[in-house]
Amino acid sequence: MPAPVGGLNAISSMADMPPADALLMRNWWPQPYGCSVRKGTQEWATGLTYAVNSIMTWSSMSGGAKAFAFAGANMYDISSRGAVVDPLLEGLSNSWWQSTSLVNSAGAHTIAVNGTNDAIIYDEAGLHRIVLGDGATAYTWKTLDPKDAIDVTVHQGRLWAVKKDTALAYYLEVGAIQGDMTVYDFGPLFSKGGYIADFTTWTIDDGNGATDHLVAVSSEGEAVVFQGTDPSSDTAWRLTGVYNVGAPLKGRRSYSKVGGDLVFLTQRGLISTAAMLVSTQVKDTTNLKMQKIQYLLSEAAQANQNLDGWSFHYFPGINMLMVNIPSAVEGGNIQMVSNDVVPTQPWSTFTGMDAQCWKLYNEVILYGDSTGTVWQAWVGHTDGAYMDGAPGTAIGAIAQQAYTYFGESAIQKQIDMYRLNFLVDDDSAMAFNSKISYDFSLIPVNSPNARAITRDPLWNEAIWNQDYWGTTSSVQHNTWTQALGLGYCASISVGVESSTSVIWISTDFSFKHGGLL
Repeated sequence: MPAPVGGLNAISSMADMPPADALLMRNWWPQPYGCSVRKGTQEWATGLTYAVNSIMTWSSMSGGAKAFAFAGANMYDISSRGAVVDPLLEGLSNSWWQSTSLVNSAGAHTIAVNGTNDAIIYDEAGLHRIVLGDGATAYTWKTLDPKDAIDVTVHQGRLWAVKKDTALAYYLEVGAIQGDMTVYDFGPLFSKGGYIADFTTWTIDDGNGATDHLVAVSSEGEAVVFQGTDPSSDTAWRLTGVYNVGAPLKGRRSYSKVGGDLVFLTQRGLISTAAMLVSTQVKDTTNLKMQKIQYLLSEAAQANQNLDGWSFHYFPGINMLMVNIPSAVEGGNIQMVSNDVVPTQPWSTFTGMDAQCWKLYNEVILYGDSTGTVWQAWVGHTDGAYMDGAPGTAIGAIAQQAYTYFGESAIQKQIDMYRLNFLVDDDSAMAFNSKISYDFSLIPVNSPNARAITRDPLWNEAIWNQDYWGTTSSVQHNTWTQALGLGYCASISVGVESSTSVIWISTDFSFKHGGLL
């Protein structure tokens, strides 16, 4: 039987679930050829003291790049790995910032706002503040006070900014980062009321080539979609439609572009804009597959919708879709992830990364935690590796595979023996537990302790009532483990703790079956 490469399944009946799916999957990464223990984390920036709630990046036209973190009342330069020294900015009102990038003839610009302080801009000349002014003076906006801007995006070369707690958005001339801003009121289009909660763009191919659309989502879950290049023109600006996507989750980070799709994270779960707007205008609908975990997501959204830290991301370098899920328990934030390269897009959950925010920087995945540290994710095979590269702690991974009748649903069976087939770089750096459950029990095995573990007890060699069953650090494909119990269907649970590369390929079973009862 293959390892659970189908990933988490929270939609199928337990009695009719594909055998390559999983009832529980934690810190396993499903791949086409097997399931690997997720990669680890390493310190990137330390000494920020407070929770790191935002990370923004800047990339110059010449190839240079910078990264900045917001923690407490301060902004720090975290462009290089190391301990931070003095903050770039102090006295900020909060550390929840939204940012976007605009490139014009003067170079690349990253603009960030938080709805309370003057906007921040980083460009080829360095760090500046955008303030209320005449619009003609450098780094000034007229009409909209930058302190009131809560979100920013760029559409068709124009910088747009959303005014906090309103349905108003403001825009500049094409390519401008300063000037007199023009207001656009989305309120009349929000039939349910509310303010602009998410503001972004979406590229649609309607048969006439790809066109960038502006999307404003209300706090009540209505998505207003516009097409065009000039909001002041009746001929160059038109309403595509108003659609119900569900109320966005707290944090203004509940969306991501995935290929040609725009996916929102709402109280309903993940909502594909392309799939929702199926019409003759949309040439290609989404390939996003999220039915298996939609219930889990919506359940988590209902329970934790008022917590900060919700976000949705796509990391194309590792083909990963990620939902960051905040927890009311300190240090308990988790992630729900999918491998986009696998046709079925299997899902899993990650624990051990208490992320408040995520950002891709120079192809390095960074996240900030609640203790004032920025971490590099998806590196090495231990969690909490030190800045100098010294390894941290082993990573624990648990899975319970779907129940299977082994092709005979009405026949009682007794599994005699089974063996797990792993690919492991270093046998001495890996330990695992395993157990067989029968007839829909949902009690998975625990991950083993970090202590040295010998190997599975072999049949006819183990001492009854003394040896431990199903623990090993030896990867021997010819080593069989004795199973206990009997039933009509069976499920295997596997708990691994490792500081090396581990890939679970398959499991072999030997069993006896009886007659009909």
